[in-house]
Amino acid sequence: MADILIVDADTGVLSTLGLLIAAEGYVVRTATNGNDALDLARASRPDVLISDSRTPGLSGAALVREMRKDPVLASVPVILAYNGALPPRVRVFRFLRKPLRYARLLKLLHRAEQVGARRDARGHAGSWKVVRRNLKGEPKPG
Repeated sequence: MADILIVDADTGVLSTLGLLIAAEGYVVRTATNGNDALDLARASRPDVLISDSRTPGLSGAALVREMRKDPVLASVPVILAYNGALPPRVRVFRFLRKPLRYARLLKLLHRAEQVGARRDARGHAGSWKVVRRNLKGEPKPG
């Protein structure tokens, strides 16, 4: 099953998400800040990254930018969760407003896993475009 890296400063959220996602059969690794997440990703490439946009150290957006510079990590699909203002332009698979709806997150996680696998098979590392989608019930990004 896919390896999912989850990043959130709130250890309660991190623990709950980790348990729920692991119960679906995914391998889950966690980090409480962007710097540790980048180290974990470089040590072992995740299939999907789920990150809060406001993490200590490297913010979620900065973490994604660093990953996009790395040829091994550039094609990792990222689901970036946010609360309040939408994060600045960043190349992610999807933005997801907090509080997270678990069913929506699982659906996006499954899609991200499929898209990432197809991109890896085609050798499209680093070619993510900036996603500017209006998810149901969410404001349009600036």
